[in-house]
Amino acid sequence: MEFYYPIFFNIFKYAYLMSVALLNNYKLKLVILLVAIFIWFFVITENEFEHVIDVPIAAVNISENKVLLNKLPNNAKVKIKGSGKDLIALSVSRGARLELDLSDVEKNKTFKLEPKNVILTRPTGSIITEEVITPDSITIILDDFKTKKIPIHPKIKLNLAPGHTTVGEIQITPDSVLISGPESLVNTIEKAFTQEDEFIDLKFDIKKTILLAPLPFAGVAIDVSQVDIFLNIQKLLEKTLNGIPVQVRNAPQNMSVNVIPSTLGLVLEGGADLLNQLDRDEVVAYIDYNRIRGQAGNEFPAVIEKPQGVSYRDVKPRTFKIVLERRMPN
Repeated sequence: MEFYYPIFFNIFKYAYLMSVALLNNYKLKLVILLVAIFIWFFVITENEFEHVIDVPIAAVNISENKVLLNKLPNNAKVKIKGSGKDLIALSVSRGARLELDLSDVEKNKTFKLEPKNVILTRPTGSIITEEVITPDSITIILDDFKTKKIPIHPKIKLNLAPGHTTVGEIQITPDSVLISGPESLVNTIEKAFTQEDEFIDLKFDIKKTILLAPLPFAGVAIDVSQVDIFLNIQKLLEKTLNGIPVQVRNAPQNMSVNVIPSTLGLVLEGGADLLNQLDRDEVVAYIDYNRIRGQAGNEFPAVIEKPQGVSYRDVKPRTFKIVLERRMPN
């Protein structure tokens, strides 16, 4: 083992001397290395190369009253040729795209893709387009552009707390939206919807901003993405009304009409605030003579009109007799 000690010592000594030699004037040596790399890079990038790149596809010169119906590929694979430095410059600037000129397209057209469709949008020196590899063709389908206003419908589930009720319908602001896009798609959409939402154990009014659900077609645009909703929640109250007169509408002018009995009673249900402010004259009961004329029997139910947000039950009596008497001339 002692025989190897001098050998190991000489190896370590040589390595140390080499490292010292390299560290001497390391800045100058680094500069020389960088210059050499730069010269090599300059020389090598003067050579010509072939390269395949992805370029975006753009449809241009579409008529104002037309719109694309089909979706185009995002990119095309194109083989280009040029000096190394020009290819690097093109890659950095992203200065190329494949254009489809639609100025003469009325409904549809299939484009066979050729190098002339590739537009170099920035100075690119010696670069030429050799081939469009994929896709080899693109079919364009155009449709008339149309806008239409459609209503918004809420997709909301309500679970009321016991003893509470809703007053009126859900209010949506705005209550309609403007959609635009290809006529054949716009014509199939009759309403927009809010995103689904659920409210549990409701005791107080709902005030919330909610997103609209996506339209069924990606090619149709919508002018708003969210709406405000409001719903009035009140404690449930019952109120009994009696002595409501029963009228007869559309009776013959030469006849006097009597209703037997002449009044009815019922129980109203609704929000406490609404019922407390309700006037008994806002509840109307009537029988339309035009609707009952010619019907069998001589007793008929009354039609009851009441304010929105109020329901009724326990109408008494349920039917009424109509007695007609001819008026005597004066």
